[in-house]
Amino acid sequence: MSLISEIKVIVEQVNKLHPEDPKVYEYWEKLTELLSKDECSTISLLNDLDDSEIVEDLSSVFDDVSKNLQSNDFILCIESLEKRYPDLMLEHMVQAAKDALID
Repeated sequence: MSLISEIKVIVEQVNKLHPEDPKVYEYWEKLTELLSKDECSTISLLNDLDDSEIVEDLSSVFDDVSKNLQSNDFILCIESLEKRYPDLMLEHMVQAAKDALID
């Protein structure tokens, strides 16, 4: 199964849950794990995404992925998403991801 297919399955599962359901965090952990496996694949996927809803869903784990990857390239990638999708108001998610980098 491709990375985007795996992500879509998890996002669909999350969207079926009530926002207060504790299982949401389990799915976020799965997303974080998937996106943290291979930096190049993750960046490529994010650069190619044209679905703002998936970008919005993934933004919830930007900080955790950033913490795992410790990558300036990942930060540049999500900053470009912020510019590409200004209506999503990703600035707080991007800042949290920047804050997760260890100097």
